[in-house]
Amino acid sequence: MPTSSSTRVLHLVSEATGQALESMTRACIAQFGEARFVLRHWNLVRSVFHVERILADIAAERGSVLSSLTTPELRTALQEGCQRLDVRVTNILDSTLKFLEAETGTYAQRRPGGQYIMDEAYQRRIDAMQYVIAHDDGQKVAGLDEADIVLVGVSRTSKTPTCVYLATRGLKAANVPLVPGAEPPEILKNHKGLIVGLTLDPPLLVEIRRSRMSAMLPKDQFGKRGYVPSDTTYVDPTVVWEEVMWAKRLCRRFNWPIINVSHRSVEETAARIMDMLEHPG
Repeated sequence: MPTSSSTRVLHLVSEATGQALESMTRACIAQFGEARFVLRHWNLVRSVFHVERILADIAAERGSVLSSLTTPELRTALQEGCQRLDVRVTNILDSTLKFLEAETGTYAQRRPGGQYIMDEAYQRRIDAMQYVIAHDDGQKVAGLDEADIVLVGVSRTSKTPTCVYLATRGLKAANVPLVPGAEPPEILKNHKGLIVGLTLDPPLLVEIRRSRMSAMLPKDQFGKRGYVPSDTTYVDPTVVWEEVMWAKRLCRRFNWPIINVSHRSVEETAARIMDMLEHPG
């Protein structure tokens, strides 16, 4: 067995976009902290000829194969090819499909990209994404009453990426910045949907803002970004701490739940918000 510190190549073979296969793979390899993996993606595989081309590349850069192929002909071609190359191959759908077949008493259709049907749910996600773009960073107050979720918080608390992720789940999410001393839009005070405050630990927020400011400064002749002045109130530790505390007090005044996103991924934050939406109170 290879040592835990060695790097392994994993070939991901999918008939569709490969998003589900990659998400499953990354979720699993995250449980092996010391192991190192290099992922090679082979998406939109629709013919045996394509499978053979992939096998040639696998032979050149050997590594195990994770597949989400559903078409029997393609599955067989990949399985037999991997056997010839003496590389491990498994299909991540097999165990779940067999479980659901036993549960329903019917056979799976094994249709490539079945989760990407352009049905009502698909159109809802498109509409939600358009809504997020139109209502990002408080730029459009009109229509906030249509939001399933409104995220509020001071600058750089991951409001926009969280809204975008929620849109991929078909939820209309808007975000409104909280500015010290300024009251939130009147429409939020009587909003019937879910309003959530996002916050960060002040030291981390200062670090994120400094990084953001540095990235926005022009480069010098050596290609380096300019120095961020320490006296800028936007990144002044005391000012930032006061700003965060003010935003928390405001959220509590309106009984808006608060999520500290300091040690959460966008996906984790969105999952917590969706749980609030499904189980209010």
